[in-house]
Amino acid sequence: MPSKKGEPFRWDPLVRLTHWGLAAVCIGNLWVNEAGEEWHEWLGYGAIGLVSLRLLWGLTFARGYARLGALIPSGEDFRQQAREMRERQPPAPGHHGSGKLAVWALWLVVLATAGSGWFQNTETGFELGADEWHEWCVVALQGLIGLHLLAIAFTSWRQRSNLVARMLPAIGRRSSIQSGSNEQT
Repeated sequence: MPSKKGEPFRWDPLVRLTHWGLAAVCIGNLWVNEAGEEWHEWLGYGAIGLVSLRLLWGLTFARGYARLGALIPSGEDFRQQAREMRERQPPAPGHHGSGKLAVWALWLVVLATAGSGWFQNTETGFELGADEWHEWCVVALQGLIGLHLLAIAFTSWRQRSNLVARMLPAIGRRSSIQSGSNEQT
Protein backbone atom coordinates (compact mmCIF):
# COMPACT_ATOMS: atom_id res chain seq x y z
CA MET A 1 0.00 0.00 0.00
CA PRO A 2 1.58 3.34 -0.97
CA SER A 3 2.24 5.70 1.85
CA LYS A 4 0.70 9.13 2.14
CA LYS A 5 2.93 12.16 1.86
CA GLY A 6 4.14 13.04 5.34
CA GLU A 7 4.23 16.53 6.69
CA PRO A 8 7.67 18.10 6.18
CA PHE A 9 9.69 18.19 9.37
CA ARG A 10 13.14 19.48 10.23
CA TRP A 11 14.89 19.52 13.55
CA ASP A 12 15.76 22.98 14.82
CA PRO A 13 19.21 24.43 14.00
CA LEU A 14 20.75 23.76 17.42
CA VAL A 15 19.63 20.13 17.39
CA ARG A 16 21.16 19.72 13.91
CA LEU A 17 24.36 21.49 15.00
CA THR A 18 24.84 19.27 18.06
CA HIS A 19 23.95 16.13 16.08
CA TRP A 20 26.41 16.72 13.24
CA GLY A 21 29.03 18.14 15.61
CA LEU A 22 28.83 14.98 17.69
CA ALA A 23 28.96 12.86 14.52
CA ALA A 24 32.15 14.69 13.46
CA VAL A 25 33.70 14.23 16.91
CA CYS A 26 32.89 10.51 16.89
CA ILE A 27 34.29 10.04 13.38
CA GLY A 28 37.42 11.94 14.39
CA ASN A 29 38.01 10.09 17.62
CA LEU A 30 36.87 6.61 16.67
CA TRP A 31 38.33 6.30 13.17
CA VAL A 32 40.74 9.17 12.40
CA ASN A 33 42.73 10.16 15.51
CA GLU A 34 45.00 7.89 17.44
CA ALA A 35 44.19 7.36 21.09
CA GLY A 36 46.38 9.47 23.32
CA GLU A 37 46.88 12.28 20.82
CA GLU A 38 46.10 15.79 22.03
CA TRP A 39 43.31 16.14 19.44
CA HIS A 40 41.74 12.93 20.73
CA GLU A 41 41.52 14.42 24.20
CA TRP A 42 40.15 17.77 22.99
CA LEU A 43 37.53 16.08 20.83
CA GLY A 44 36.45 14.08 23.88
CA TYR A 45 35.92 17.34 25.76
CA GLY A 46 34.04 18.62 22.71
CA ALA A 47 31.73 15.60 22.87
CA ILE A 48 30.95 16.35 26.52
CA GLY A 49 30.30 19.98 25.59
CA LEU A 50 27.98 19.11 22.68
CA VAL A 51 25.90 16.62 24.69
CA SER A 52 25.73 19.10 27.59
CA LEU A 53 24.64 21.89 25.23
CA ARG A 54 21.92 19.66 23.74
CA LEU A 55 20.67 18.66 27.19
CA LEU A 56 20.64 22.28 28.35
CA TRP A 57 18.82 23.32 25.16
CA GLY A 58 16.26 20.55 25.65
CA LEU A 59 15.59 21.68 29.21
CA THR A 60 15.35 25.40 28.50
CA PHE A 61 14.68 27.06 25.14
CA ALA A 62 13.90 24.14 22.84
CA ARG A 63 10.36 23.85 21.58
CA GLY A 64 8.21 20.96 20.47
CA TYR A 65 9.92 17.68 19.71
CA ALA A 66 13.36 19.03 20.66
CA ARG A 67 12.40 19.35 24.35
CA LEU A 68 13.76 16.65 26.63
CA GLY A 69 10.25 15.90 27.84
CA ALA A 70 9.33 14.93 24.28
CA LEU A 71 12.14 12.33 24.34
CA ILE A 72 10.63 10.25 27.11
CA PRO A 73 9.12 7.19 25.41
CA SER A 74 5.64 5.93 26.23
CA GLY A 75 3.78 2.78 25.34
CA GLU A 76 1.78 4.76 22.81
CA ASP A 77 5.03 5.80 21.07
CA PHE A 78 5.90 2.15 20.49
CA ARG A 79 2.36 1.27 19.33
CA GLN A 80 2.43 4.20 16.90
CA GLN A 81 5.85 3.12 15.64
CA ALA A 82 4.65 -0.45 15.06
CA ARG A 83 1.54 0.81 13.25
CA GLU A 84 3.54 3.20 11.04
CA MET A 85 6.11 0.54 10.19
CA ARG A 86 3.51 -2.15 9.50
CA GLU A 87 1.38 0.12 7.30
CA ARG A 88 4.41 1.86 5.75
CA GLN A 89 3.08 5.25 6.79
CA PRO A 90 5.43 8.23 6.80
CA PRO A 91 7.03 8.71 10.21
CA ALA A 92 5.47 11.22 12.55
CA PRO A 93 7.51 14.31 13.46
CA GLY A 94 10.05 13.76 16.21
CA HIS A 95 11.32 10.33 17.23
CA HIS A 96 9.67 6.92 17.35
CA GLY A 97 9.65 5.16 20.72
CA SER A 98 12.80 3.20 19.90
CA GLY A 99 14.42 6.37 18.56
CA LYS A 100 13.79 8.09 21.89
CA LEU A 101 15.52 5.23 23.71
CA ALA A 102 18.39 5.37 21.23
CA VAL A 103 18.90 9.10 21.81
CA TRP A 104 19.33 8.56 25.54
CA ALA A 105 21.56 5.50 25.02
CA LEU A 106 23.82 7.37 22.61
CA TRP A 107 24.12 10.41 24.86
CA LEU A 108 24.90 8.26 27.91
CA VAL A 109 27.49 6.17 26.09
CA VAL A 110 29.14 9.26 24.56
CA LEU A 111 29.40 10.79 28.05
CA ALA A 112 30.67 7.50 29.51
CA THR A 113 33.26 7.18 26.73
CA ALA A 114 34.53 10.73 27.11
CA GLY A 115 34.37 10.57 30.91
CA SER A 116 36.24 7.28 31.11
CA GLY A 117 38.80 8.65 28.64
CA TRP A 118 39.47 11.56 30.96
CA PHE A 119 39.34 9.37 34.09
CA GLN A 120 41.92 6.89 32.77
CA ASN A 121 44.48 9.71 32.80
CA THR A 122 44.05 10.37 36.52
CA GLU A 123 46.01 8.48 39.14
CA THR A 124 42.86 6.92 40.58
CA GLY A 125 41.51 6.02 37.15
CA PHE A 126 44.80 4.41 36.19
CA GLU A 127 44.78 2.34 39.39
CA LEU A 128 41.16 1.27 38.84
CA GLY A 129 41.75 0.22 35.24
CA ALA A 130 39.64 2.95 33.64
CA ASP A 131 41.42 2.28 30.34
CA GLU A 132 39.47 -0.99 30.11
CA TRP A 133 36.21 0.86 30.85
CA HIS A 134 37.10 3.31 28.10
CA GLU A 135 37.71 0.48 25.62
CA TRP A 136 34.35 -1.11 26.47
CA CYS A 137 32.62 2.25 26.06
CA VAL A 138 34.27 2.71 22.66
CA VAL A 139 33.02 -0.70 21.52
CA ALA A 140 29.51 0.08 22.83
CA LEU A 141 29.54 3.47 21.10
CA GLN A 142 30.61 1.95 17.78
CA GLY A 143 27.81 -0.61 18.10
CA LEU A 144 25.21 2.07 18.84
CA ILE A 145 26.41 4.20 15.92
CA GLY A 146 26.12 1.19 13.61
CA LEU A 147 22.66 0.40 14.95
CA HIS A 148 21.64 4.06 14.53
CA LEU A 149 22.75 4.08 10.88
CA LEU A 150 21.00 0.78 10.15
CA ALA A 151 17.80 1.98 11.84
CA ILE A 152 17.82 5.21 9.80
CA ALA A 153 18.34 3.27 6.55
CA PHE A 154 15.70 0.64 7.36
CA THR A 155 13.11 3.11 8.62
CA SER A 156 13.68 5.44 5.66
CA TRP A 157 13.17 2.49 3.29
CA ARG A 158 10.24 0.95 5.18
CA GLN A 159 8.35 4.21 5.60
CA ARG A 160 9.37 5.67 2.24
CA SER A 161 10.76 8.78 3.88
CA ASN A 162 14.20 10.37 3.87
CA LEU A 163 14.90 10.64 7.60
CA VAL A 164 18.37 12.09 6.98
CA ALA A 165 16.72 15.14 5.40
CA ARG A 166 15.24 16.00 8.80
CA MET A 167 18.77 16.66 10.03
CA LEU A 168 19.90 18.66 7.01
CA PRO A 169 19.43 22.40 6.47
CA ALA A 170 16.29 23.30 4.55
CA ILE A 171 18.15 24.66 1.52
CA GLY A 172 15.84 26.41 -0.90
CA ARG A 173 12.84 25.91 1.37
CA ARG A 174 11.10 28.22 3.75
CA SER A 175 11.81 27.91 7.44
CA SER A 176 8.17 26.90 8.02
CA ILE A 177 9.18 23.28 7.58
CA GLN A 178 11.39 23.37 10.64
CA SER A 179 10.26 21.84 13.89
CA GLY A 180 8.29 24.93 14.83
CA SER A 181 5.57 24.12 12.31
CA ASN A 182 4.55 20.84 13.97
CA GLU A 183 5.09 21.56 17.62
CA GLN A 184 4.22 19.43 20.56
CA THR A 185 3.85 21.00 23.98
